[in-house]
Amino acid sequence: MSTVDRRQFLGAGAASLLVVGGGLGCTVEEQGRPGAASEGSPFDRPLGFQSYGVRREIERDFVGTLERVRELGYASVEMCSPRGNYYRTAGYGNLTDLPPAEIKQQIEDAGLVCRSAHFEPHEVVIDDPARTADYAAALGLEDVVMSGSGIPDDGTVDDIRRWAEIANSAAEVVSAAGLRLGYHNHLIGPQVEGRPQYEHIMEALDPNLVTMQFQLASIQGGYDIVYYLEKYAGRYSSLHMHDYDPAMPGGQPGRLGGIVPCGEGMIDWPALLRAAMQSDIAEHGFIVEIETEAPLEGLRKSVEFLRTVRV
Repeated sequence: MSTVDRRQFLGAGAASLLVVGGGLGCTVEEQGRPGAASEGSPFDRPLGFQSYGVRREIERDFVGTLERVRELGYASVEMCSPRGNYYRTAGYGNLTDLPPAEIKQQIEDAGLVCRSAHFEPHEVVIDDPARTADYAAALGLEDVVMSGSGIPDDGTVDDIRRWAEIANSAAEVVSAAGLRLGYHNHLIGPQVEGRPQYEHIMEALDPNLVTMQFQLASIQGGYDIVYYLEKYAGRYSSLHMHDYDPAMPGGQPGRLGGIVPCGEGMIDWPALLRAAMQSDIAEHGFIVEIETEAPLEGLRKSVEFLRTVRV
């Protein structure tokens, strides 16, 4: 989803606040770009896309939008829960009243599969996790991904631990339904007792119950995202993939830095993908998320670039 929109939404209240974060730091200009000399094997894993970037298109034509993205070379879609308080008004309202099995069939009719979906934090840790798991199972999911945490930016270590205890309990419910609970970070910070909030969350969530989805936009805070993929190797099942241009006009007046298609920013893609491969990334766990004014064009550029990367 749009980084700005998501933060505004998730920052609106304690039950839907996100975790803020960081990212990579430097790349060589030509690394991972088409035509660059590079050893290794071509990156040929199936690519998925996060549906939030094309939510307006989905609102107008769900199946047609999926078909257009499939034609670009994508194999799967990551949905957002149309039952969520925010998602249903952000572009998924036309799906809210559909049975999940019908949504699943429409996705398959478009030639795609859906193995994961984003759910708002309240759907997982505040409302009824069993009901959410049942919905996810009927949709054909493997991963129920909690988008953000609900922990305020000024939350204490004790706040994080209390939240994680609830999340771990919800993960047990999700696991009993044959699914996995995933946690999606948006950023890495803020600082809590001298360390990024993300590190406290990673320590508090049970690695045997909760899998991780890492968003590359974490680079915004000046963090080294390769460092985090290596630091917590083994815990990641999926990535949200895009690039970051620190010189691009930002979403706020006077601020620079923005998400761009893969290959058009500062990320060292061979290094990042090698680090990601240290974890057991799911078959459809490489998920491109493009939230620009022309998301379909961004998705096209991203898939074409990623097929040139060697790892």
